[in-house]
Amino acid sequence: MSYDLSNPADYKRAWNHYLWKDHGVLRLKFHNMHPVGTKGMWRANQPSPNRLAWLKDQGFKTILNLRGVQPGRSYYDLEHEACDRLGLAIHDLPWGSREAPYVERIEHLIEVFNTIEYPAIMHCKSGADRAGIVAVMYMLLHEGAPFEEAIEHLSFKYLHVKQGKTGMLDYFFEQYRLANESEPIAFLDWVRTRYDRQAVHDGFMAGWWGSLLTEKILRRE
Repeated sequence: MSYDLSNPADYKRAWNHYLWKDHGVLRLKFHNMHPVGTKGMWRANQPSPNRLAWLKDQGFKTILNLRGVQPGRSYYDLEHEACDRLGLAIHDLPWGSREAPYVERIEHLIEVFNTIEYPAIMHCKSGADRAGIVAVMYMLLHEGAPFEEAIEHLSFKYLHVKQGKTGMLDYFFEQYRLANESEPIAFLDWVRTRYDRQAVHDGFMAGWWGSLLTEKILRRE
């Protein structure tokens, strides 16, 4: 489905899809917005065009869309139209919530974190899982935070459920924690020299009730 957002009728159609099919109605008042570290990064759920205007008024410069490149989706088209209109920089970063992270995506984050304008806000759909793992990455790679402090961004405080398929993200970091306990190594060095993505991906098994919660009840992306 594609939208011509210059057409008022099509703009309304996109809004209706965003509200009811992308569950935007649940995000009108609840934004799951929290600071990440101390240098101007924030995390949240999918912002509406109205929310983007509010962020612009608050001085935000950059939006990191962790849902990837998806033209033709209502949320994506509305967000890009709003960012263009408001003068907000937007970067589309594809991250998964049920897969072991790709090394090249982690490496790309370093460049992004080092070059964007702050304040910035990262978001996925719910602000729980993909925003969680990238928030941990930001704390480790950009602010140099201790692991135990950074990993707090993957917790139920932000609505992250580690018992379901999204627990893959916790499993990934647990493999680093175990390796670091055995022989101290910096996170990025571990990613670059010891991390076996396929082995980590294949080694995780989600709990049935957590999967029921994330896949059927919450319908996480």
